Parts: sequence; C-alpha cells; structure tokens
Amino acid sequence: MGATLGAGVLGIAITDSSEATAVWWPAGGVALLTLLLLPRRWWPALIAALTAAYVLANVLCGRPFDAAVLLGLSDIAETVLVATAIDRGIGRQMRTVADLGRLLIISLGGAFIAALGVAATSDALLGGDFGSTLLATTSSHWTSMVVAAPLALIPRQRISAPVPLVALQLVLLLTVTALSFGPDQDLTLAWAPIPFLIWAGLSFGYRVVAVELVVMSVLVTAMTLADWGPFAHHGGGTSQVVQLYLISLALSSLPLSLVVHGQTEATRFARIEKQRTEAVIDSSSTPILVTDSAGTVVSVNPATTHLTGFTAEDFRGRPFWELLLPEHRWPAVRRQLAERGALPEHGESLILTASGGERIVTFSNGVLHDPVDDTLHYVLTANDVTSERATSHLLQHLLRSATTVAIVGTDRGGAITLVNAGAEAMLRIDGDEAIRRPFVEFLDPDEIADRAAASGSVPGFASLVEAVDADGAPQTRDWTWVPPDGMPIQVSMTTSLIADAAGRPIGYLFVARDVTENRRNQEILKRALERESTAVDHLRALDSAKDDFVSTVSHELRTPLTSIVGSTELLTDGLAGQLTPQQRQMILVIDRNAERLLALANDLLLLAAQGSGTVAAQLVPLDLRSVVVSSHATVMPLLAQRRLDLRQQMPHEPVTVKGDAHYLERAVTNLLTNAIKFTPDGGSIEIRVGTTEDGTGCTLAVADTGIGIPADELENVFIRFFRSSNVQPDAIQGTGLGLAIVRSIVESHHGGIDVQSEPGTGSTFTITLPTA
Repeated sequence: MGATLGAGVLGIAITDSSEATAVWWPAGGVALLTLLLLPRRWWPALIAALTAAYVLANVLCGRPFDAAVLLGLSDIAETVLVATAIDRGIGRQMRTVADLGRLLIISLGGAFIAALGVAATSDALLGGDFGSTLLATTSSHWTSMVVAAPLALIPRQRISAPVPLVALQLVLLLTVTALSFGPDQDLTLAWAPIPFLIWAGLSFGYRVVAVELVVMSVLVTAMTLADWGPFAHHGGGTSQVVQLYLISLALSSLPLSLVVHGQTEATRFARIEKQRTEAVIDSSSTPILVTDSAGTVVSVNPATTHLTGFTAEDFRGRPFWELLLPEHRWPAVRRQLAERGALPEHGESLILTASGGERIVTFSNGVLHDPVDDTLHYVLTANDVTSERATSHLLQHLLRSATTVAIVGTDRGGAITLVNAGAEAMLRIDGDEAIRRPFVEFLDPDEIADRAAASGSVPGFASLVEAVDADGAPQTRDWTWVPPDGMPIQVSMTTSLIADAAGRPIGYLFVARDVTENRRNQEILKRALERESTAVDHLRALDSAKDDFVSTVSHELRTPLTSIVGSTELLTDGLAGQLTPQQRQMILVIDRNAERLLALANDLLLLAAQGSGTVAAQLVPLDLRSVVVSSHATVMPLLAQRRLDLRQQMPHEPVTVKGDAHYLERAVTNLLTNAIKFTPDGGSIEIRVGTTEDGTGCTLAVADTGIGIPADELENVFIRFFRSSNVQPDAIQGTGLGLAIVRSIVESHHGGIDVQSEPGTGSTFTITLPTA
C-alpha cells in the first residue's frame, strides 16, 4: 500500500513538474503486482486499500477531493479488470508467447478504460483536454502494465547460468543504457541495450529479463525526464516515444525468453519422459526388445535377459532371430521385415534360451514411425506362458481323464462354461451341447423349489449358490440331476466360488459324484440297523425279565433254605433228641448242601441287584489293609483241613480308597476262596497290597500256585456261570459266579480287575482302585 501511494504521488508530481503525462504510470503497475502476488481471498480488502491509496495520492498532490475520488476509481477499475482478466485468462504464470499476447491485449483494454475515466474527469473538473489526456493516459497505463505484470507472472524457474556471468551481463546492460541515454546522445544509440536484453533472454531466462526490463524502464524514464538521451527533445511527443521504446524492449526480449523457457521445459520434460520410460522398461517384468527396421536389436530390458539367459551385449547389434528363433524360421522373418509392416502384430511363438532350452511366449509387435526421416523401429514385448500352457494341458488332461467325477463350471449367471468327461457321462449329453445352457436345467426343479422355500429365497440358480455366496466356503449337499433322457441320478455335489486374482467372484465350480447306489445301500443298511435295534431292545427286555426271574426265584429259595439251615442246626444241637452217628452224618450233608444253595441264591441276588443298579455301594474312605484282614479271617475255616501257605504282603502305612467295606470284603473273599479251591495241598497263596507307579491308584493282588487257566479262556473267566475246562475233570465244585461278582463289585467302585495265569503254574488276580 505504501509503494502504491508513493508511486502515485511520484507519478503525479512528475506530470505536474514536466507539464506532461508521466512516461509510464508506476502506481498502476505496483497495484497490479499487489493483486497478482497475493491470494484472491484477500482481494476485497486489498481493493479497498488500493482505492484509498489512489485517492490519497491525488489529494496529497493538491487535486480537489471530488476529482481525486473519480481519478482513484478510474485507476482501481483498471487494476481490478486487468488483474481479474490475467488471473482467468493467463493464470499466475506466463509460459508462452500466446500468454504474452493476451497480456498485451488485456493491459491495453484496462488502460483504455482507466484513460476514459481520467480524461473525462480532467475535462470536467481539472480543465484538461479530453482527447490528448485519453491518448497520453492510455499509452502511459498500458506501458506500466506491460512492464510491471511480468514480475508477478514469472514461472518457477531456476537460473542455471553462473552468478558472475549474470552480474556481468547486468553491468554491461546498465552501462550501455547509461551511455545511450546520457546527455546529448544521438537517437541511433537508443537501440544499443536491446542485444543485451536478448542475451539475457537466450541465456538466463524469463526471470532475469522481467527484472531487467523493470530496471531499464525506471532508468530510461528517469534519464529522459532529466532531458538526457535521444528522446529528450521531441516536444510533446516525448512520452509516447519513450513508451513505444519500452514496449519495443518488452516485445524484443520477453517472447524470446518465453520461447527459450518453453524449449527448456520441453527438453526437460522429454528428458524426464525418457528417463521415466527407461525406468519403466527396465523395471518391467515383461520382456521388451527394440529393433530397427531391419530387425537389428537396439536395446533390451533386464526381463528379456532374465527370460532368455542372453546378455544385453549378446543381443545388441545382431538380428533378434539369430538368438531367439530356430534357424529354419530365419528366412520367413527376413521376408516379413522386407515387406514393410508385414511383421505380425501379435501371436505365440517358441523361442530359444542361452542354455539350449525352449520357452513358449505370446508376443506383441509395436511399430514406431519417424515421419521426418521415414525410419521404423519395432518394439517387441513378450509374456512367458510356458507354465500356463503346461498347466492348461494338464488341466485338459485331468478333465478328460476324470470320468467318474463330474466337473461343471458356470459363470456368475449360471450358464455352463465347462464340462468334463465325467459330467458328459453322468448327464448323458455332449459337452458342446451343454455349454452356455443354464445349469439349473439339469437339476430337479421340485428339489430346487423345496430348498428355496426352506431358505426363504426365490427358486433358481441364486438359491443354489446362496450359501456359498454368504461365507465363501465350499458347500456339499446331495442333489438330484435330471439328464435330458429323464432318468434322474442322485449325486453328492460340492459347490465352490471361483474368484479372479483380485478376489472378485467370476463363477462357480460344481464337483459331483454319483451316489445313487450308495444312497440305496445306505437306506438298506439303515433299515437293517433299525431292525437290529429292535432286536437288541427285545433281547434287553428278555435279559431284564431273566434278571427279574432270577431275583424272584432267589428270593423264593432263601426262605425255605434258611428254614432248612436253621432246622439242621437245631437237630445238630440235639434239641430234638440225641442223634445217632448215622443221623448226624445225614444232617451234616443236608446242612452243607443247604448252605451251598443259600450261597448260590445270595450270589444270584447280588448279581441281579448290581446289574439293575438297584443296589449301589456306599463309598467312604477306608483302609484296604482292613479289608484284607477281614477276608483272611473269613476263609480261615477253609484252611483248617488244607495244607496251604497263605501269606500277606502289605505296607505299614494305610492304603486308603473310597469303597464299601462289605462289598470289597466279599470280592476279596471270593478271590481267596477260588485260590484255596483251585490250589492243591502244598501250594501257596499270597495277598499283596500296594499303590500304582504314578500314585493315583491302589492295587490288591491275590496270587496262587494252583492249576491255572488256559490262555484261550482268560477273557471268559469273568462271565457268569463260566467254568474253566481244567476244573471239570477234577469235579471241583463251583457255580461260575464268583469272578463275575468280583468284577461287578470292582466296577461299581470305579476300578478294574486283571488276570494273569498259566496252566499248572498258578494265577494272579489284580484289583486296581482309585486312591481316596
């Protein structure tokens, strides 16, 4: 704002003192620079401030206020119009000669508008002549705009010339200008500075020229106003002559600098484009080979050398076919190159590698034609498809050989795009006939409708693949295929989504197996299993009835047997009179057999109760050693008339388990009874109590040196009523229930029992129970 005000006061003062309009109106140029150099959002405030500066300059120079306001409004109108037109028509940078032409027209229009206002104001309020003021003001303001505007439109350009050289050129320019416009100089020297401006335009660029043009304008104006130089003695036309001179300086230097700038930018752009092109070619994974019109290699990129194994030196200066093609194909390629433009634009070819191998490539041929010298260059690009062709051939082979599995591919809409031999066999249709037909034509429509209704969708192909679309995972279901001959088959079909490399769905793949016979067999097996289940239920009911019968019979036998045993005890005690020896013997026989029957009834009742779950053991912590002691005491009467060694091996610390003492004592007693029963006199029986190696269980083993059990019968010893074959010849009494009872008791205590035995050596029964 201060510069605008100062320039306005200076211009008016010069006009008043020299009695002529200023050579160029500096305030207009400064105000235009202000608007062009600052953002448009500031313009409203700037315009108001500039208007105030214009008016104040006129007021300070003694002009009436009303005239000052009108003159200020004329100047600001010019400034705003020119700045707006430049901003929209040229932009913030002047790059071409055409932009300079637009600047000349825009600034001339703005100067004429300002001159109209100034001339009218001067004629009406200041006593000036309208015509002469219009002409002088137009030329003055136009010159100001042309000289000042380029400073704001300088492109972002780095001065590439050395600073000393630029300084030398500036000193020479100023020196020549001073000499040309010094006192009493001839007119012919006025054009001497122009070559130096042209030198700046050619060598230093637009920025230096724009600055030097402003410096020249100030210097020439000042020296002319001092009555120096060749234009000082031209009377009233001095101003116009100087203005024409300054416009000439601008038109002789600015276009040249702009052309040089454009060429520099074009050269830089071409260099950048070349570098970018070379970088793209070198970094491309696609082999690229450039040849001249005769097929001689000019350049190759690294992808070509990587694919072929030949180096760039191997290629350069040689016809490409000598390295890449078999010798029998050379003449054909030469003929194609000789017939200009006959080289195929694209195709597939077999090429050779440096190692003697072969690769299959698809190629494209681009032609670069230089219209200046009518030369041709070929740009050959290739893609290695060796693996793709091998994969494609393998896929075709798989599709042809997979005759027991049907493979059908479709697009997104459900139209068939691929069928293999297995699908042709199942659908009983030729593959060419199936292509492009809707896949749903080969599916049972009623089945599709039922499943669509169940999922709430519309029957059709979309309902067939909706589950796959939802989560992307393959779905396997049974479907009914209906070939054109109308004989349906049942298949197990897996539906998969096919996506491209970017993950976008492009189709579906259906893989099916004929399961008609399998499903028929499964249905038969299902019905057989149902019948077997019914039979098992019937057998289970019979077994339950048997247990009920045994339990009932055992209960019914216990009462009379108890009476018999009690009566024999009374008779033996002599309550019915003294018995003779023969009678006592008979009573003992009755008592012994009654006890056996009662024990049998008790065993049957226990097994029935354990099997039905009606009697459960009361598990409490107890010392397993006490169970052994009680059982030992129970079997002592059996040892009274036998010569057997019964030993115990137990730890000093308690061996605690959770169990029912009554049932565990019964189990151990049964094992000891069996050991006593099946061990001949002179043998030994040992009871061992301990813990397992991991400390989580307790063990109780009963080992004897008896007759043992055959190996093929060991797995049957815990079955009810089973008796080993080697006890039958000796007529050893027993019912075969003792070990079954032992296993039942042990299992009710969450334990297990194991047996190891050899005939003639003995047997060892080991019970394992959880530690309490």
